[in-house]
Amino acid sequence: MAHDIIPQLTQWEYDHSLGHLAVWWIETFTLIGRGDGIGLPMHFDLDEYQFMIGAYALKRNGKRKFNRLFLSRAKGRDKSGKAAGVGMFEGFGPCRFDHWAREGETYTFMGETYEYHEGEPVGKPVTQPEVVCLANSEQQAGNVFESIYYNCDSGPLSDWKGMGMDVGTTRIMLPEGGIIMPITSGASSQDGKLTTCGLADETHLMVQPKLWNVYKTVARNLGKRAGTAGTFMMETSTMYRPGEGSIAEASYKYAWDVAAGRIKHRAGIYFDHVYATLDVEDFSDEKKMTKALEIAYGQSLKSPDGKDHIILKDGTDVPIENKTGLSADGRYSLTDGELGPSKDGWLTLDGQLDQIYQPDTDPADSIRYFLNNLSSVQNAWLRESDIQSHVLYKDEMAGYLGSRKLENAWQKFVTKKEPITLGFDGSVSKDSTALVGCRVSDGMLFLIKLEQCPDGPEKATWRVDRDAFDQAARDMLDKYNVVGFFADAAFFESMIGAWEKDYGKKLKVGPRKSGDLVKFYTNNWKNEMYQATENAATGFRYPYEEPEGRKPALNSIALLADPRLINHFRHPRRVDKSYGYKILKESPASPNKIDACVAGILAYRARARYLEIAEEKRRRAPIRIY
Repeated sequence: MAHDIIPQLTQWEYDHSLGHLAVWWIETFTLIGRGDGIGLPMHFDLDEYQFMIGAYALKRNGKRKFNRLFLSRAKGRDKSGKAAGVGMFEGFGPCRFDHWAREGETYTFMGETYEYHEGEPVGKPVTQPEVVCLANSEQQAGNVFESIYYNCDSGPLSDWKGMGMDVGTTRIMLPEGGIIMPITSGASSQDGKLTTCGLADETHLMVQPKLWNVYKTVARNLGKRAGTAGTFMMETSTMYRPGEGSIAEASYKYAWDVAAGRIKHRAGIYFDHVYATLDVEDFSDEKKMTKALEIAYGQSLKSPDGKDHIILKDGTDVPIENKTGLSADGRYSLTDGELGPSKDGWLTLDGQLDQIYQPDTDPADSIRYFLNNLSSVQNAWLRESDIQSHVLYKDEMAGYLGSRKLENAWQKFVTKKEPITLGFDGSVSKDSTALVGCRVSDGMLFLIKLEQCPDGPEKATWRVDRDAFDQAARDMLDKYNVVGFFADAAFFESMIGAWEKDYGKKLKVGPRKSGDLVKFYTNNWKNEMYQATENAATGFRYPYEEPEGRKPALNSIALLADPRLINHFRHPRRVDKSYGYKILKESPASPNKIDACVAGILAYRARARYLEIAEEKRRRAPIRIY
């Protein structure tokens, strides 16, 4: 899957969103305000339409559901234009809930009429709207405001000039009161403003403290009218460079913390990210690169046959017939694969491919800008493409994100009879404590329990619940077919000793070169820990393999699509040593924890040891002579 949405909308929310009206309004009254398409009507493709449904989703009381929007698309997909459309809808249109529509109810603006469905939300304008466009330069007004200015000065909305609207290059005074204006890092303080909508464009470039200060000031201003005007901030961005500390990086982390259940207080973000994955080794294969770009750019690409296309998981390109909305054989519709080139697209891939294959182009930049995907930092233990190509059950896990059910979702994919191994890594107060399982059949790692030191003021008094982990481990040993359990002995030696005493006879393997049944000393990097870490890393370098019947896929490794586990595998940094290397957090005080990764490495090492012993027994088995 190359489209992450956090959180998923319910069917009720989809049916009762003001986004349907918003898309109609923007497509009817606004034009593209920049570039080769200037003056052409604005158009939303299918995934952009879906974003608008989320952007204007409502609660059952008619209040806005989200106060923070994040639209992430590849470079050149007109994100700024869509943000401009939202800004104009916020300034002129019926963008807030008024009541539920009665049968036959309509809305008319500038001679055009929208017919509401019965029960659909009816909109009303914001009183005295204040829409601010945050640019990422000190001097320029920014792409979003430039598009709004064009529409108000030359487009259909220019009819309001002389009827109360005053259009200027530094602000637009709206006909019934209110303002749309750009602000930059060089502008004076925005403190005291009564902002109703903030539009922050290209937030992956917003790294400097001045830009952060403006962003935070606008965010604080939005809070003043949140209860009455339903205020929100909308970000548009291409993928950020890891470690730069951009606003986009913070928003991305916040969204996945929501998905992982770490945000406990009033999480209001709607996150929509389309991307493609391609191994660096495949960059030279132009066919594979083109297919990846088709997924990243989706319906923005112009199809050669005048049809919409989808791309199936195996890479097959399937055209969809315009009349039926189905493939020629009737098997597929637009919802059965990744969105590919479309009849309404406007881009070709010539420019992107030319840039990617320039000899001085950094592949990491191509991954971020053109595939809109995370690139790995230089000293990352695992490459992002290797992680993503080893994630299982992404579609099935999507419904658990942001829910309390996420903690036990692994139970849907692991039976109580199949052999599994466990890994444990713990800390008392500063880091995280994690219990991770590994499915012997294919090496899939799954997070059983995680407690992580909070980032906020609770950090000072936080302590891990040792009893809860003791019970979780014992539940696994009692109820599941655990054949091996490797646990880091630091801080928890007495508890681990009790596990060895009570369950040692059940376990089939213990740590290599040790008489212990469970204790694994992760500080022994020259021997056991380095071997365990490199064993896991090697698995990620090769494609995931499914087991054949009862025969395990010996060198396979995978991650259940649990964002908590995936993030812990993203965070380790490799530090080279004379014996090889070790993995560490990026800094001792970093909030980016790796304990679930270490526990996963131990569980995977226990699996490898179990399979080694099973193979040794098979080879020693006597051969019958006839």
